[in-house]
Amino acid sequence: MNLPATYIHWQDSARRLLEPLAALIQPGHADLDLHGAASDHDKQADRLESFARPLTLAAFWLHSTARSEDAAFREEISTWFRAALVAGTNPSSPHYWGPDASYHQHHVEMGLMAIALQIAERDVWAPLSADEKKQAARWFATCRGGGIVNNNHLFMSVHILEFLGQAGFAHRTDRAVITAHLNQLETMHRGGGWFEDGINQAYDHYNAYAFHFYGLMWAHLHGVQDMTRAERWRGWGKLFVADYQHFFAASGEHPAFGRSITYRFNCLNVFGLALAEDCTDLAPGLLRRLCTRNLDFFLSKPIYQDQGCLSYGFTDTFPKIVEAYSCAASPYWAAKGFTPLLLPPNHAFWNDAEQPLPAERSFVRVMKAPGLITRSVPGGDIEILNAGSMVGNTQLRYGPWKWSKLSYRTGVHFTFAFPEISAVSFDSALTAELDDGRVYGRHSTVAVELENDHLGYSYNLGFKTGQANTGVETFIFWKDGWLLHVHHYDAQQPVVLRVGGFALPMSESHALLSDPGQHLSAFCDSRGSALQLLSNGFTPGWDNRLDDKSERRHVAAPYHATPVFKSVRHTGAGIIVGVSWTGSDEAESAPWKITRSTAGELALHHPKLGPWEIRHWSLPALKS
Repeated sequence: MNLPATYIHWQDSARRLLEPLAALIQPGHADLDLHGAASDHDKQADRLESFARPLTLAAFWLHSTARSEDAAFREEISTWFRAALVAGTNPSSPHYWGPDASYHQHHVEMGLMAIALQIAERDVWAPLSADEKKQAARWFATCRGGGIVNNNHLFMSVHILEFLGQAGFAHRTDRAVITAHLNQLETMHRGGGWFEDGINQAYDHYNAYAFHFYGLMWAHLHGVQDMTRAERWRGWGKLFVADYQHFFAASGEHPAFGRSITYRFNCLNVFGLALAEDCTDLAPGLLRRLCTRNLDFFLSKPIYQDQGCLSYGFTDTFPKIVEAYSCAASPYWAAKGFTPLLLPPNHAFWNDAEQPLPAERSFVRVMKAPGLITRSVPGGDIEILNAGSMVGNTQLRYGPWKWSKLSYRTGVHFTFAFPEISAVSFDSALTAELDDGRVYGRHSTVAVELENDHLGYSYNLGFKTGQANTGVETFIFWKDGWLLHVHHYDAQQPVVLRVGGFALPMSESHALLSDPGQHLSAFCDSRGSALQLLSNGFTPGWDNRLDDKSERRHVAAPYHATPVFKSVRHTGAGIIVGVSWTGSDEAESAPWKITRSTAGELALHHPKLGPWEIRHWSLPALKS
């Protein structure tokens, strides 16, 4: 068979990721000795993760059409995964992984393994002896009755128990548990194909990473068990994909947003599954362009550690950005992104002509259920504006700034703050600093307006400790690469407020920074950031990393420059109005001039972009 070039490209991309893993194989062992920090789970969990996530990558590759030049490598890796599975599930082996337990990470990895063993059944599961299968099934069965976090983790018991039943090891109560957990997961659907992630309360990439991956994969592998439910999940998948196509720039890049961004191209899995389950009307050629560009975007970046394996980070290696639950093997959840290899070589995905992405045209996409708006930005970037995704109590330890920025834009992304639970980064945000040094950004949030030209949300800068409370309503409007933000606030204690612009990522520490004034700008590496305050009473300044004397904080680059305006210490109510920009055309960064301003109406003029008129009740009268 003559395989399409794009199909071969995806196969070879998966193989290139497998090769450095194969170099770490130790016969008789049930894990891979990947370099990287340990998780906050335990050593056994990290060992299992180093098997389960590479197994998922191998499963998609082994499932794809075999080519003669890959025969020896296929045999090498399938032989090791079989032997490692036997060793890891044998209680008398020194390489035993140990059983599942209530709320243990094993449960998550076992669910992924159950899926992988079905995808690679021919090469990994089927060749095992009856006794070996029985031993592995006994180990998987340790999941029965365990406590599970009330979020997407409920899917894991579903997939484990379905796998055991399909393999001939069902228990009479399994179907009741599967039904109960699927029912509970469905209560997390909030409309439009969007799921709120249980106790985490968030809407972010986990909708693709987990909910639609596990939901559509259940329909793919086991939907015959409950056709009505399977169709329901396919319907949700169809709605979600229609939205999610708008999260990708013309380059294929997506914005860093939410937790676990080190999973990188994991986000693609929903597109391959939607096509496999025939639950999308989107053109296969458009989806191939999107998926291939995203995959190639990341694989072309310096995202590999010293062993040649995937590293911690997003567009490069940056260990500090991973959550405490991550270990050295965690980045291999990116393997889920290879779901297109479920599609046969003659599928339209591999053969139809490519079509332009939404970001290559122009769009604003309003998503009511999660309180999100995505929009295209001239030049091919896209932006996520978040009015509704919570920073729930359980998410604070991961860093509230992963959800609470004014904007998440490709090409620029954002900065972190350390330590996560007690620090907030200033870029693309309104923050409040108390007298005791605590700094707060947005936590809980409620969308109050979601329209094609603006959004608004209500929130608080503060926390229960000390009853810290600065209530805020923020409204955001946009034009080209600019955002206009209006913040109505009321501080119950003395605070110092800061308004931050986009954090300009820099590969070298040589930014051109403007002098302090009501308009701040910075340029480096063919991109700039600008912030202009239209209201009065704030002092201009910078939040930068321009050398190696402090630790790196930017998601996408070792150095950064962030324009910031800072208030005096004060209490009470006020209104802040500012405009922020990022892009590559320096002429667009020039300051705006107020030509007319009354309460509820603002007219601006820009030397390149021309007039911008906004009418909204939140606008105060400003001095020209």
